[in-house]
Amino acid sequence: MTAGADSRPGAGVSILRSGDSERGAGAMQITEVTGLGVRSAAIVVRRDGTPMRFLLFPMLHFAEPAFYAQVRRRLHGCAVIVSEGTAGPTLQSNAMDFADRHFPWRRQHGIVGQTDEAVLPEGIPVIRPDVPPAEPALDLRGIPGLARTAEWLGLNLALVTNAHLISTALAVAGPRVLCDKDLEIHDFPFTAREEFLADTAVSHALMDTRDGKLLEALARLHEERALEPITVGVVYGAAHMPAVSNGLADRYGYRPRSAEWMTVFTAD
Repeated sequence: MTAGADSRPGAGVSILRSGDSERGAGAMQITEVTGLGVRSAAIVVRRDGTPMRFLLFPMLHFAEPAFYAQVRRRLHGCAVIVSEGTAGPTLQSNAMDFADRHFPWRRQHGIVGQTDEAVLPEGIPVIRPDVPPAEPALDLRGIPGLARTAEWLGLNLALVTNAHLISTALAVAGPRVLCDKDLEIHDFPFTAREEFLADTAVSHALMDTRDGKLLEALARLHEERALEPITVGVVYGAAHMPAVSNGLADRYGYRPRSAEWMTVFTAD
């Protein structure tokens, strides 16, 4: 998938696949990162012969409120939503509170942590196949010199997660710290760097079980409701979407049919 010249929030994109001679296939772009900011593609996947469709929302868990509002608006047309995480306060929201409390530089420029209230419309059934806790603590106690700083700040390093690190970086350095090409995701690894990141032991440990649970939930929905003309919204982190796209294609023949870019944040 490639974006056209129009970079406005919600601008349409075409499902175009870049050729890959090694695999004989191509890579569909899921997120885009430039020096100007980050965009995520809302992707419709359908199969021939049955009316049900999946609407994939590759989420970034720190974004401008307008991004979450746009996802919520699009979800109003869904009959059921499959959502990441567990009900209640989100790790990202807690992490933003943590950063505000301990690093009061406030350079986030309006970026907020994802919450259910901001994203999920009321009145639509939500399925949560995720495995709690969704994100384990990093336990940074072994890093030389960090313990003294943590003690001075009143931090428990055993409870710090990746979300805390991101929220702290936002508070200290602002949104540009997230304009990293490592956030750019395709349904198949498009570069050697993407392939390396997707195949690390840490990535497999964090992702494989959760991807499996997610695909099980989507498979059940297909088996039970494929003959209904409904839309199923899938609200999961962008890093899970390659497994979703490829899993639905391999098992049932779902293919991406249309997509629209949504601006996650700008780096102003």
